[in-house]
This record gives sequence, structure tokens and C-alpha cells, in this order.
Amino acid sequence: MGHKTSELSGICFHSTSIYTLLEEIGRGGMGIVFLSEKDNEGVKDSVVLKSIRTLSKKHEERLRQEANIATCLRHENIVKTYGLESIPFRILPLEFIKELEGLSFNRERVRYNRFSLIRRLMSITFYKKLIFPRSRTETHKSDKKLFFIAMDYIQGTNLRTLHDQHRNSGLLLPCPLAGFIISRMARALSYAHQYIVHRDVSPENILINDQGVCKLSDFGVAAADEEEMKSFAGKLSFMAPEQIRHQPIDARADIFALGLVAYEIVTGIRLYETPLNLSFNEQRKYIIKKMDEQIIPPHQISSDVPEIFSQIIMKMLVKDKDKRFQNMFDVGDTLEQKYIYARGFGPTNNSLQAYIEIFRKDFKEYNQEQLRQLNFLKNQEGKLFLTRHITRPVND
Repeated sequence: MGHKTSELSGICFHSTSIYTLLEEIGRGGMGIVFLSEKDNEGVKDSVVLKSIRTLSKKHEERLRQEANIATCLRHENIVKTYGLESIPFRILPLEFIKELEGLSFNRERVRYNRFSLIRRLMSITFYKKLIFPRSRTETHKSDKKLFFIAMDYIQGTNLRTLHDQHRNSGLLLPCPLAGFIISRMARALSYAHQYIVHRDVSPENILINDQGVCKLSDFGVAAADEEEMKSFAGKLSFMAPEQIRHQPIDARADIFALGLVAYEIVTGIRLYETPLNLSFNEQRKYIIKKMDEQIIPPHQISSDVPEIFSQIIMKMLVKDKDKRFQNMFDVGDTLEQKYIYARGFGPTNNSLQAYIEIFRKDFKEYNQEQLRQLNFLKNQEGKLFLTRHITRPVND
């Protein structure tokens, strides 16, 4: 028997979801990220609202198109995107508007009194048509809207923070765990590339939750055109050669970007870091010139990097996109078969969770179950090495 059509089919109703901005948890060149509370008829949950500073009508339209695609992505290793919300600029605090309009990916940022601004924003709640307190005496003349991408809240850390914490202690992530994180991102992107190219793969956008599950964030944030790209200056460090030269790009640009992430967390070296205080055009020219230089393979930087892992990373970083890996499935498959699980066992979500918990306790507290999760870190003599120290290049 066929399904009976419900009498409610086709009925539309207004959502009663109410969002309350709680605190800033991050910022970048295109907006500020807030931890927020979502209230559905008294049922509350934590979500992330990432403000997106649209730069033109064309950019706004791309944002809508790609957010529509992002909401359809369902994968264990991708942060769930719920959709778009918007706030008229005219009812936002002027201090916040100034902060938003002054954002840039440059490392030298103008700071502000974060907590006083957050206190003002905490009173903002909205639903459907977005209702706000109207206590401001000034209004913004523009009819522009500030868009928010609503995403799942991932409680944990991001790869940039985790890597920097290791660097500050003179350490790097163990190679098998680094390879595991990259393989999870390759699997996520292999799925996503059926629908969309990410274009902003970077350590900041790779999240790791408290259960050791890696998740790629920021799908649906539309890339700007050549003029608008000036707001992305700091992100130039993770662009493929064809992307930074404003040439047509496809999924292979994400492969190069993921290769740059892998190279950095394995060696501790960011290949295309620019000197401080350069303008956008100066940064771009600096990196384009630097891309002409030969890349030293990771196993020649650090002798404990397995050569097969080094070779995989180097194939991701081939400048000619026709000669690099041609799809993310092959990246993930090669990593898993030839390196991570070549011995028949290797890292899992649980082992990444166990390692991070031990790392956070300075390797001084752990239990036998956590150690069992990390058996793949044993050497040929059966000795378990939890820490991986930064080493000088082999040829030095």
C-alpha cells in the first residue's frame, strides 16, 4: 500500500526558535563567531552563529547559494550547517559594526573591549523576523543585513590551537595521529566535492571534538572575487597556486590546501607564511614568488616522518594541479592503505581522544585503557613513544 498523503502536507508555519548570543569564540576576516543558545519552545541547545560580512550583492547571492548546498551536507567529519539568519545593520550596536567593517585576516588586528561589547550583544535575541531591543540612539543608514550561518556547536578544540600548544611545548603531533586527522578531512572533502569546493581548508577550520571526532567547518562561506579577496589576506598561506593567481579552481585546490596543513602539523613549518605588516598585494606577490622554490620533503625536515607519509604529502603539494592527486578519495585511500593502517591497525577517534586527554595533562596522567588506544605509537622494540619532539632538518 502507498503512503497516505497527510492533510498537513504543504502547510507552512513560522519558527518559534529564539537565538541568544552568549559569547565570542572566534573571529576572522569575514566575521565574528558566537556561541549562542537556541530555544525551541523551552528546549534549549547550544549552536554557533558565524557572522558573515557580505561585501557586495554578488557575494551575498553566492553566500545564499552555497549555504543552501552546505545545509545538505551530512557527514561524520563535517560540521552540520543549519542555514542562514540575518540582522538589519540599523539595529546593531555601532561599536560592533565598526569592528565588523574593520575585520581582516591580517595578523595585526585592532583589539577592542571584548567584554563590554559582549555584554551589549548578550541582550540580543531574535526569531523569524529578528526582534531586538531598540535602545540605540543612532541608526545605520544602510539597509544592509548582517548574515549569520548557523552551525552545530563542536565542544573541543581546533587543529590550529592544538598544533600551537604542541609547538609551545617544543612538540609536534605524532605522525600517525597527524595522518589520521588528514585522512578524516580527505574523507569529508571527498564526500563534499560531489557538491561544493571548500576553498578555505586551514587548521582553524579543522575541529576536533571531545570524543576525538575531526570535523571540517565553514562550508557555505562564499569566496570573494578578485577585488573582495583583499579581506582574505592572511588566508593566502593556505591557497593553491591556481587559487592565489585567480585562475579557475576545482577540488584539486582543496587537495593542495590540505597538503599545506599536513606539512605544517608534521614538520612545524608553515610553507607560505608571510612577513609581518605586508599589504595584501605584497603578501600575494611574496607567496607567488616563494611558490617557485622547491619544497623540502617532510622526512628530510624530521627524520621520524615515515617516507611514505612524506611522499603522500608531497604529491598533494605538486604545483601543477594535473600532476597532484586528482581527487580526495585517492588521498584518503592512499593514506589509509599505505601508511595509517598498513600494519592492520592504527588510529581511531578513541585513540585521538585518549592522546589529547593525556597531552592536556602534560603526559603525566594516563590509564591503561588510554595507553591501549595508542598501541600504534610503539616502535619495533615495543616501546611506546607518546611525545614527538621538534627536530632540526636532517641535512643540517
